[in-house]
Amino acid sequence: MKRIILLSLFPCLVWAAGNDINWSASLKGVESGEQVWLEKVPELAAAADVEQAIGLENALAEALSKNTQGALDTLSAVDGHAWPHMIGTDVVCSVPAENTTPVVEGFYQRTRLALLSTDKGAVCLWVLEASYEEWKAESSRKTK
Repeated sequence: MKRIILLSLFPCLVWAAGNDINWSASLKGVESGEQVWLEKVPELAAAADVEQAIGLENALAEALSKNTQGALDTLSAVDGHAWPHMIGTDVVCSVPAENTTPVVEGFYQRTRLALLSTDKGAVCLWVLEASYEEWKAESSRKTK
């Protein structure tokens, strides 16, 4: 009888083990801009808690300059859903304001050039430009 109960629980155990996400590897994969990882973002977004969603959005931001079209397509999918912890384009396309000046400038330059290379990045480019101007103004106020 015990064997029958254990065998009936096996599918549940396999399902639960299959749902474990290696977030470190997933975030590195998304950050690389590889299409196979970008296609997993909706699945990851659906399972993400607040901290994981922030990491996922940061990884997507890095992917913008490595696989611009793929990252923009992924952002379109993210923006089209109401996952509780994912914001999407407004965060991913913004400059990383809580970083040092070289990090922000590097992100801005890389991402801007990548977005200018496609006609599908207009909204993201607009968000990037606006956030960069806001960051510059805030940085200027802090130095005075």
